[in-house]
Amino acid sequence: MTLSRRAFVAGASGLAAASALPGRARAQTVLRYGNASNEQAMTNQFIAALGQELSDRTNGALSIQMLLGMSSEQTIADSVPLGTLDMALTGYTGLPEFDVFYTPYLLDNIPHGVRVVQETSVGETAANALRDRYSAHLMGVGSAGPFMLSTKEPVESWEDLRGRKIRVPPFESYTAAVERLGAIPTPVPFNEVYLAVQQGVVDGLVTLVNVMVANRFLEVSPYVITNEFGVGLDKVYINEGVYQGLDPELRQVLDDTYNELAPTLMIERAITQAERDLDIWRDENGADSVITLDGDEIRTLMEPLGRELAEEVFGAGAFDIIRSVA
Repeated sequence: MTLSRRAFVAGASGLAAASALPGRARAQTVLRYGNASNEQAMTNQFIAALGQELSDRTNGALSIQMLLGMSSEQTIADSVPLGTLDMALTGYTGLPEFDVFYTPYLLDNIPHGVRVVQETSVGETAANALRDRYSAHLMGVGSAGPFMLSTKEPVESWEDLRGRKIRVPPFESYTAAVERLGAIPTPVPFNEVYLAVQQGVVDGLVTLVNVMVANRFLEVSPYVITNEFGVGLDKVYINEGVYQGLDPELRQVLDDTYNELAPTLMIERAITQAERDLDIWRDENGADSVITLDGDEIRTLMEPLGRELAEEVFGAGAFDIIRSVA
């Protein structure tokens, strides 16, 4: 699903038509964008809206070609420095400087994560690591909402997860977090998750609740624990050479348009979408399929892990820096 032009304009209040470039002739630049999810994912709806607005503002000189359903986020990230893709939005980077942010209860919510990246030395270090590893310019961070934990069978407590095989994203923080629950972290490529759960390779999974709904994982893993199990902090980045090689006017339009749209069409939508996704879950799987466990217990269990991992990656005092902008 892509946003209609009318819906887009209504949702992006404050965008100025005057920012469009004059209609002089210029070469067309098409940014090839890759993502592992489908067109229904909120993040991809945001990129579709961004591409449409870029084309409108530049009279077609700058646009985005969306390549969706790619095999894995690792493949996507690796494609950016190779030049196979120009632009990507991924959770995965393989960088501990970003992976640590997924630790449950290290970040309070999406706006907290955005402030950490934009306003702190920790965020600057992470952006530099992305540039060094992938030759990529970080446009910003956003989200498709909170991570949650889903299971094939109902649970009544965190202790009930002990011994269960849980599919985890490729982040060290999730491996460590699931281990602290006494469960068995089991990596599975994104495009194999549905079958892995359906066939009993794993007993549940951790991922964005919006992704569970959009990719129909709720069909094979019908129970969801509503306690947020980490903030989904997606990175939007573009090949550094491509970015620097843009006509300066186009580069400015790209930056301005992204910065104007992201707060409304990605971040605010992610905050409100989680409850809608849980309503869909209840409608399809019944009220008993949506479970809330002891929040104090899980926070007490996970906060020491957040401090440990943050200071391991960024050095002493990093945890306090992250928490200072909460």
